[in-house]
Amino acid sequence: MHNTSNLPAKLLAFVTVSVALSLSACADGDSSAPSPGAATTEATAAPADFNELLATADPAKGKVQFLQCRACHSLEAAGPNKVGPNLHGLFGKKAGFAPGFNYSDALKNSGVVWSAETLDHWFERPSELIPGNHMVFVGIRNPGDRANLIAYLKQEAGGSSAGNATTVPAN
Repeated sequence: MHNTSNLPAKLLAFVTVSVALSLSACADGDSSAPSPGAATTEATAAPADFNELLATADPAKGKVQFLQCRACHSLEAAGPNKVGPNLHGLFGKKAGFAPGFNYSDALKNSGVVWSAETLDHWFERPSELIPGNHMVFVGIRNPGDRANLIAYLKQEAGGSSAGNATTVPAN
C-alpha cells in the first residue's frame, strides 16, 4: 500500500512547475540576440521591408520559432484551447474570435483583424499593439524571425485570403 498523504502537495508542486515552464516558453529571452543561423548583419541592420521579408520567409524556420508558442497554442482544426486559444483559421479573423476562450476586453474590443501585417506588429511586442491584453509574451525583435513564424502560421493555421486587411488601434 502506498502512502498518499502527500499526494495533493506533490501534485500541486508538479502543476506549479509545469505551468511555470509552459509560460517561460512564451518568453523570448534575450530577443535582441540573433536566432541560430541568422546572419549577424540581419540582427543589427535597419528593419527590412516587411513584404520582402515575408516573400522570402522560410516556414521550416518558422516551425522552429513556433516551438516557443506550442505550449500555449494549438494549430490543428478543432484543436483545443490551451493557456492561449487555438490558432486554426487565424488569418482574416477578428481578434478574440476563438469559441470557448476567455479573451481580455482589450483584445476583444481592439478591432484588429489578423493578417500578416498585424501579426508582425503583435509578435514584435503584443503589449504595444494591444495594451491590456493578457498574453504573457515579450515579443520577437528580429523581423526575419517574425516573417518566418508568420509564413509557418499561414501554411499550418490558414484562414481567409482576406487576411490582408489591417486595423490597428490608435494609441
